[in-house]
Amino acid sequence: MVERPLFGSGPLSRSDAEQIEATLLPNLDRHHLRLLAHCLRSFQVIAKPRTSGPLPNQSSLEQWLLQQPQLTDEPQFRDLLLGQFLSAALQLEGLARAKGLSPLELSIGELITASTTASKARIEDQKRIPSNCDHPQQETSPS
Repeated sequence: MVERPLFGSGPLSRSDAEQIEATLLPNLDRHHLRLLAHCLRSFQVIAKPRTSGPLPNQSSLEQWLLQQPQLTDEPQFRDLLLGQFLSAALQLEGLARAKGLSPLELSIGELITASTTASKARIEDQKRIPSNCDHPQQETSPS
């Protein structure tokens, strides 16, 4: 029996997908991580043979999208996907800056670490707000 890839024939490898699925992240955070990882791997494919430096620019992304046969008759989806790529690029560039790397050097492991850290911080913040509180907490200043 032939084993089907976990995420079809996209840019994420089975190893990438398994690492993401093995996290203890909540479903929504894991979904966001998969999307960001998919974008990173797509950028790395588009930028080949480069393995470091900036992400592909908007013009390169548009050209690549036009070359994808499954998007030929889908101009609205192509535009939507471009917007999502550009949004993901901002997130990846910020993460790369924080790690002291170029965006193309990012790894799935670094995305997982960043997502896990952000998720834990969000959960800790939620624990500090009383469950019976129906308004935002205000910090008190020392008198």
